Amino acid sequence: MNAELAKLRTEKDAIGQCDLPEDALFGINTFRSVNNFAYVGERLRDYPNYVSWLIKIKWAAAITNGAHGKISTSKTDAIVAACKDIVADQAYEPFVVDMLEGAGGTSINMNINEVLANRALQLQGKCPGDYHLISPLDDVNHAQSTSDVLIAAMKLTLHDEIAQLVATLRMYSETFREQEARFDKILRIGRTCMQDALPVRVGQAFGGYAELVDRSASNLEGLQKSLNSLPLGATAIGTGLGAYPGYTDMVLSILRDFSNQPLVADKNFFDGIQNLDEFATLSAAVKTTGLAISKIANDFILLSSGPVGGLQEIRLEAKQTGSSMMPGKVNPVFAMGMVQAAFLVSGLDASIAPAVAAGQLDCNNYLPLIAYSSFKSIKILNSALNGFHENCVKTLEVLADQCESNLMRSTAVAPALKARIGYERTAELVNIAHSTGRTLMELVVERGLMSEGEVFCLLHRACSNK
Repeated sequence: MNAELAKLRTEKDAIGQCDLPEDALFGINTFRSVNNFAYVGERLRDYPNYVSWLIKIKWAAAITNGAHGKISTSKTDAIVAACKDIVADQAYEPFVVDMLEGAGGTSINMNINEVLANRALQLQGKCPGDYHLISPLDDVNHAQSTSDVLIAAMKLTLHDEIAQLVATLRMYSETFREQEARFDKILRIGRTCMQDALPVRVGQAFGGYAELVDRSASNLEGLQKSLNSLPLGATAIGTGLGAYPGYTDMVLSILRDFSNQPLVADKNFFDGIQNLDEFATLSAAVKTTGLAISKIANDFILLSSGPVGGLQEIRLEAKQTGSSMMPGKVNPVFAMGMVQAAFLVSGLDASIAPAVAAGQLDCNNYLPLIAYSSFKSIKILNSALNGFHENCVKTLEVLADQCESNLMRSTAVAPALKARIGYERTAELVNIAHSTGRTLMELVVERGLMSEGEVFCLLHRACSNK
């Protein structure tokens, strides 16, 4: 056996003892979790913003505990130094527990506690595992519980992630508003039940898309406010056992500086620990946002279909070949990818709702699943949104000649014509057009009912939404 591999240290807990690598920053609780749980194959370190907020909560707690004389000044300074060191360097490699683990997240909390304790020991020139000097439980975790720490970190993380998602949606809105103006004079067929229905200006459809993403962004921003209420100081079930007067106020004050958000304590700590409906509500809004954008993506798939056998009213930028069998085929890959991502986000939401509902009595045992699914859904959605915007939405072309040709060959002009020449005469012309293969435009002009220019003016007025 390699001599380096043989260097181990032994740690003990209430169950027994384990041998760990001598210089490992994690401890026995993390070691057991890694060996017990490998459900999703994604580790705590794969979600760095979550790790950062977990550490910042420990950082704020250490300062507070030191200020109230609950731990010594030397321990406070060492823990704070470890927090600063890890966050500054983003040294998240030792956070190795699976994101989905047993219980309510104890392994996640202990992974943070053990790494901070051991890094604090290292910074003092001591060996990892010398917990009689700095303890993961008695010092790093003082006045805290897994419940209040994880819920608070989840909310702070989601606040950041939602802010990024909102910024992405606002970017969409700007693009759609610009396209609303650019494509305003182009007419195309408006379709209902996938049948020709009414004339519509292309710009009007893009204005509708802009309103949709603006509304989605505003909904998410409204829900962000609920994330400013934290249960820190509630400890395990809301009684505050283990905390002390002044703890919550000072911890929140420090976290306000870290987050630049108006953080407050939950009005009722029992509610804050037991009931996680805010996460279900937020997840549902994220899901709805994804599905809303997938509707736009599906519109683009239909409108770009062809180039001969479909609508071909817009052209999407070619990004890769579309078939191993059919040479020259190009698929709307980013639009289809957006739809698939939205469906995946819907599936993740379907795991959050029952996990929120399954809380039993005084806490919710399924915090890891709620956290994992929430973070992952926003990560997937934001990635898909950026790809769809940069490679599809922003670069699409509207094929004005094809839009006009499709409209003029359809009976979608009939509702506009009936206002000028009457329902019966319009219906007669529609029947003639169907039987002869001619267009309504040709028939109207041929019979001297209207000029071609008058028909176009009529169609534009018919599309007015003023």
